[in-house]
Amino acid sequence: MIMDVEKKLDQAVAFHQAGSLSEAEKLYQQVLADNPQNADALHLLGVIAYQANKHRLAINLITYSIEIAPQQAEAYNNLGIAFKELGELGKSIQTHKKAIEINPNHAEAYYNLGNTYQELGKLEESVQTYQKAIEIKPNYAEACNNLGIAFKELGELEESIQTYQKAIKIKPNYAEACNNLGIAFKEL
Repeated sequence: MIMDVEKKLDQAVAFHQAGSLSEAEKLYQQVLADNPQNADALHLLGVIAYQANKHRLAINLITYSIEIAPQQAEAYNNLGIAFKELGELGKSIQTHKKAIEINPNHAEAYYNLGNTYQELGKLEESVQTYQKAIEIKPNYAEACNNLGIAFKELGELEESIQTYQKAIKIKPNYAEACNNLGIAFKEL
């Protein structure tokens, strides 16, 4: 029985990673039918709900997952993303900070925290958190791009240009970073 649940969960994750969300969702639900307290299946079903723009459902499922297994940094990170999408920015910050508390090297949690700070207009905080994400994960093109945006909004065009260039060096076909670089050059 336990092996069957683990096998279904592994298959569900493989479908999920391949983008086959309906197949993954069915298997996560089968896992939960066998084991309603499976924190991983609840968390990942919450991620699918988020991907389907069902943010309140995502929050409920991921919160329940965290109640069962409270040391899931990735679950807190995903919960923070869902809160941000609903405009609950204070809760988003709290949950990303909790993810970082559990795993201080969680680059994505720093990145998402930076996104929330940026949305709040807290640019200095966003710069610090993007820099921390890049320190942990040096080839994090998206964090470099968003750091460039924050620098630009702070009026620091030289730093902005340097970080856009780093993002493009990491990911040469990164259209958003290329566009942002062009805009920064024009403003300079």
